[in-house]
Amino acid sequence: MATLERVPGFAHQWDALELVRTAVLSVRRRVADRYWAARGRRPVTVDRLSVVFELDGREDARFLRRFLEIEGRMLADLFAELRPEDVFWDIGAAGGFYTVFASAVLDERVSAFEPNPDVRETLHRRVETLGTDPLLFECALSDSTGTAALDNPDRERDNWQGTPSLTTDPGPAAVSVETRTGDELVASGEAPRPTVLKIDVEGAESLAIEGLSDSLAHEDCRLVYCEIHRESELRRSPADYGSSPAAVEDSLSDLGFDIERLEDRGGEYLIKATKR
Repeated sequence: MATLERVPGFAHQWDALELVRTAVLSVRRRVADRYWAARGRRPVTVDRLSVVFELDGREDARFLRRFLEIEGRMLADLFAELRPEDVFWDIGAAGGFYTVFASAVLDERVSAFEPNPDVRETLHRRVETLGTDPLLFECALSDSTGTAALDNPDRERDNWQGTPSLTTDPGPAAVSVETRTGDELVASGEAPRPTVLKIDVEGAESLAIEGLSDSLAHEDCRLVYCEIHRESELRRSPADYGSSPAAVEDSLSDLGFDIERLEDRGGEYLIKATKR
C-alpha cells in the first residue's frame, strides 16, 4: 500500500491495482490530447448539441478535455435548461467554452466577461470561429467600477489555464484590470439584461452578485449557476472578500432564488439557483 501526499494535510492510500489504473488512464489522456492537437479541432456533443472546437496545440487540447471532465455535469444541466429566448452571461469566461456552447443555442444573446489578459487571446480566437457574435467584455464583474489587481502567485505567466483572483494584496505577477458592475452595464445599454448566468470568479462570488443585484432580482432573471469556493489556504474564497459560502447562497435566496446543490468537488461546490 502506497501513501501519496496530494495536497497539504491530505493523504490518500493507493493499492497496486489503483496505481496501475491511474497510470493507464494518465497515458490514455495524454495520447488523446496529442491526437486532438494533431487534428487541430475536436467535436463535442452535449445534450444533442454538437460544437466543433478549434485547438491551438496540445495544451489547448488538454484544457478542453479537463473542462469537459470537470464541468460536464453542469454544462449538461445548463443546456437542458436553456430556452431559445434566453440571454446568457458567462461570468469568468476563461477560454470561452461555455460561451461557444451558449452561442450555438442563443446566437448573439450571449455576453462573456474575462479580465485575465493571459486568456483573452484564446477567448477571442475561439469566438472568431463562430458564426455568431457574442459580446466580449475585458473586465471583471465586481461590486464597483474602477480598477483592481488580478493575481495568482502560483501560476506561470505563460500558463493561461491559471485561475487568478481579484486581490488587495497583489504579488509580483499581478496585473491591473478594469472592474464594472453588471447592473451598470445593463443600465447603460452596453449589455442586455441576463435571464441565465454562469458565475465562476475564483472566490469573488459575493462581489459579482452584489454588483448584479438589480438584474438578478428582475423577474426575467430565472437561473444562476455559481461555483462557490470553500475557505482554504490554497486559493481565495468568499472569506477573502468579507463574505462566506453561506452568505453567497443567502444573497441569492434574498433575491428570490431557491438554491440547489448541484455538485460537490471538495474545494468548491456548484449551486443552481432557480427563481421562485
